[in-house]
Amino acid sequence: MSTAEISEHPPIYDRLVKERGDVLAETRKVAEQTQAQARQALDWSAVRATRTVP
Repeated sequence: MSTAEISEHPPIYDRLVKERGDVLAETRKVAEQTQAQARQALDWSAVRATRTVP
């Protein structure tokens, strides 16, 4: 089996995407959004920038 054969989607994949939607792409998008939200929630740079040293 060559690399090209491994990387291509099998024919059933295209049919499933048409029938059910691209679950992998949707999952990837939600994961990226969740990471961005977590990054923003855990960003303490604004707090550190306003902190004054006595």
